[in-house]
Amino acid sequence: GLAAGDGRVEHVNAAGAAIHGLTPADMVGRPLSDVFPAAVGSDFHAQLRRTRAEGGLVTWTGPVPGTDRWIAVRARRVDGPDDERTVLCSFRDVTAERALEVERDALTRSLQRSLEHTTRLLRLSEALTATRTVADVAEVATAAARDGFGAAHAALSVVDHDRRVLRTPFTGRYAPGARQEWQDLPLDDPGPGTLALREGRPRFDDEATLRAEFPDLTHRWDAAHVRFLATVPLVAAGRAVGLLTVVWTEEPDLPESRRAMLVALVSYTTQALQRALLLDERTATARTLQNSLLTTDLPQVGGLELVARYVAAHAEDQVGGDWYDGILLPDGTTLLVIGDVTGHDITAAAEMGQLRIALRALAVDRDDPPALLLDRLEAVVDSFRTDAILASCLVARVEQSAADRAAGVRTLRWANAGHPPPVLVLADGSARVLDAAPDLLLGVGAGHRADHVVQVPAGATLLLYTDGLVERRDLDLDTGIEWLRGRAAGLAVPDLAGALDDLLAEVAHAGGDDVALLAVRFHDLPRPALTYDHLS
Repeated sequence: GLAAGDGRVEHVNAAGAAIHGLTPADMVGRPLSDVFPAAVGSDFHAQLRRTRAEGGLVTWTGPVPGTDRWIAVRARRVDGPDDERTVLCSFRDVTAERALEVERDALTRSLQRSLEHTTRLLRLSEALTATRTVADVAEVATAAARDGFGAAHAALSVVDHDRRVLRTPFTGRYAPGARQEWQDLPLDDPGPGTLALREGRPRFDDEATLRAEFPDLTHRWDAAHVRFLATVPLVAAGRAVGLLTVVWTEEPDLPESRRAMLVALVSYTTQALQRALLLDERTATARTLQNSLLTTDLPQVGGLELVARYVAAHAEDQVGGDWYDGILLPDGTTLLVIGDVTGHDITAAAEMGQLRIALRALAVDRDDPPALLLDRLEAVVDSFRTDAILASCLVARVEQSAADRAAGVRTLRWANAGHPPPVLVLADGSARVLDAAPDLLLGVGAGHRADHVVQVPAGATLLLYTDGLVERRDLDLDTGIEWLRGRAAGLAVPDLAGALDDLLAEVAHAGGDDVALLAVRFHDLPRPALTYDHLS
């Protein structure tokens, strides 16, 4: 009990006194401020005053001032004569319960943080699984670093061991002027990032540390307004492949648990980056293979102007089986080829190379018309049965008999193995689809193919193309070919190369496939040219 006047203790039992580390004799009759000085001004004291002022039952749980114990209190005011007010309190020691509660809350918070971290890493893993290129990986990783850790900027760098530099072309949103400071750093650069790579461990540096340890690089910290910098190496199989740099422009909340989370983010990113680098290397090899197999020096003879273009559906990560060719045969005749092996990978590119070389060999071996040439090529394809090839191909010969010369025309003789039909554009811009029925694809064991013939006047342009030019996800092939026929008038201009570029720009990979183009301009012949008479 607590008297109303000066807060004297009127009664306390042994258990109540023990809670405060005293005996009843130490407390009874003495002012609260004497026997329990730590309580004065505390929440415990405030609750006692509240009980005395308000009356009724008042309960609370809190620490015993001046000790490490917690108590649960039930207090009630008892009114006596002459407005005497006494507060009766019962105490229960809940120190052990409080410790369990604190431990439970800490565990709950830890579990919540672990769940958040696991969820973030799962989302990051899912996002990284969908990446294919280094730029894709950089976009996902830097976004996770910024959004998940409150950073202002982040950058993913790639270690170029051949050049001995750290390339950083993927800086994302960097401060103006800061981008140049982090691009193509020598691996022996004195900065924290390259130092972290050499040491093989993450660095977490505040502004003071950066300026003290790297005083010559103050311009870098100023350029990006760096207040805190994390540089975490990406290491795969003991070899550094990259570096994640994270910049804060204000002091971050980055305890050990969050630093560990950042390191885990980098671990996930490392796997994705290594996969993307391997894919880049494989794609570069395939690109080199494919480019080496495409004709770069097309024959320009007999008044014919040949222009070609090849554009991959996805320049970053795909190769395909599209090809074109222009062959000057031993007798001076020009042979035109356009083809498309099914697939968009290194296998398709390799198969394309096999067909291209085989067709060239067959073409120069004997003077066959296009249909027979394709039949012979079919026999070659049939010999590849270990890995069957399926391809479309169109072969055309430009011929001119004496009668053609006299009439100022040439003859185009072609055969078509399942390929989109050529488009012939006259000098006035009128266009015609040479839509003779195609024979079956190469690789299906077709029988004899047929030749088709058309006379071509001077000034006309012939366009051979692969289906990537005319196929769309929302349009059928026939509709695409009709679109091309309407658009082909644009080829009847002096600048044939520019007209092809304009056509490709208009398509802009809408079909998601590779595109190969071979255009032939039939110029006037001011003087006699080599002819090919015996097939006319």
